[in-house]
Order: sequence, then structure tokens, then C-alpha cells
Amino acid sequence: MHPLSSERLDSGESLPRYYGVDRLVLLPRDPYWLFAYWEISTPTRNRVEHEEGTSWNRLNPVLRVYRYNAEGRMEESFFETQLLPEADNWYIKAGVPDRKYYLQLGCRPHENVFKPILTSNTVTTPRDDLSDVIDENWRLPDWQSRRLYWRISRSSLSSLEMMAPQTRRRHRPPT
Repeated sequence: MHPLSSERLDSGESLPRYYGVDRLVLLPRDPYWLFAYWEISTPTRNRVEHEEGTSWNRLNPVLRVYRYNAEGRMEESFFETQLLPEADNWYIKAGVPDRKYYLQLGCRPHENVFKPILTSNTVTTPRDDLSDVIDENWRLPDWQSRRLYWRISRSSLSSLEMMAPQTRRRHRPPT
């Protein structure tokens, strides 16, 4: 890189930590985990503190995770995760692949009361198995599919299980 180019890249400014916008974003990490990040603007935080008559640190922030049923039509269940007051992102173990999820970030000012503050987008976690759809244009010949399934089944073995057949072959007694 040319020396003058590096000077232009580092102008001494950095991106702001917060933008003053209320948002809750949900992303699927893999079939079993979700990732959420959020920002609660100062006016929203002040409004909630004023309504509840206490500071944000005493409001017990909570993420409520909603899961839709297998058809994706209605909420099947939900669970809650207690947050640290200073948190602005969280990994969530969803536990069920191929389902739709969304979140509500809220607080529990009183023991049996959940007060939602932000609602996220809806995401679908990926499947954790092979597709049921067989497209004739992409179908493998039988010998390739057998080889592929053999490799998949071998990948689920532990290192010791994989080494066992090789060890037996190497240490055969002479005949």
C-alpha cells in the first residue's frame, strides 16, 4: 500500500458505539443458536425509567424468545433469558432447528409482569439434516451417493474409532 493511502485511511476518527436508534436485530448463527444485538436510545430508556419509577439497572432486563410451530403459523412456546443491564448483545441457545423465532427485549419491573420495549425481526434457523428435495438435474449417481453417505457417517466417529481399523491393519502378526 502506498504510504499516502494509509494516511487517508486513519483520519483519527472512529465509528460511534451507539447511534441513538431503538433497534433489536436477531440473526440465526446455526441450527441451534441465535445471536441478537440491540440499542435502546436514551429517550426510550429515560421513558421506561420514568414510567416504572426506578433506574434501568433495577428494571431486570429480559430477552423473551418466541418459537413458532413446525408450520410457522403460530407461536409454539417462549422462554426468557435474564440479561445484564449493560449488555447490548447476546447468544441464545434456541435448541430446535428449522423453526422461526423472534424476540422481545423488555424488563421485569415486578415479579410477574413483563414489559416489552423492543421487538425483533423474525428469522428461521437452518435445518440440521439433508434436504428431502431430490432434483433430478442434480442427483448423484448411485456410486457417488454411497461414497458421500459413507463419508458423512465416518465424520460422526471419534478419532479413536477412526484409528481402530488402521491400527489393526498395521499390527498384524506375520503368518
